[in-house]
Amino acid sequence: MKASTFKYPLLLLFAAMPLTAKANMIWPSLYITANYYTWYVILIGLIIEFLAIKQFLKVNWRRAALMDVSMNFISALLGLVLIPISGLIVEVLAHPFGGGTFDLSHWILDFLAAVLCNVVIEGAALKYIFKYPLSKTFWWLLGANTLSVIVCVLIPVLQ
Repeated sequence: MKASTFKYPLLLLFAAMPLTAKANMIWPSLYITANYYTWYVILIGLIIEFLAIKQFLKVNWRRAALMDVSMNFISALLGLVLIPISGLIVEVLAHPFGGGTFDLSHWILDFLAAVLCNVVIEGAALKYIFKYPLSKTFWWLLGANTLSVIVCVLIPVLQ
């Protein structure tokens, strides 16, 4: 049999492995992801982004709440997979520059990757569901998600 015959089953097997099995390569992203799904981080993130939507899009309270919950629901579903994948990409790209997974530079890059993942996902949700172009939402989404991920990273450290 050709080696390519095993390519897809092995890829599926690898994808099905628990993310914790890959933790030695993407630990900072898994740390961010694990803390991102605690109730107090979710609540703080929703409040931050709700206030940003109200401030920058100038919509009523009900529409702001709908937009906030919708984009964060989509972001939570996709981010569960995409944030660790972004961490893997960061590790592959940053590896030649040294430092290793637990180096401060890798944590910073993983932080930035998590923020950008959220911005892209939430920006796409706002674009395709609520018809706001990313050019109108990018900067405040970047700021709000930076604050949300800072909360995600710092609250467990401060406990």
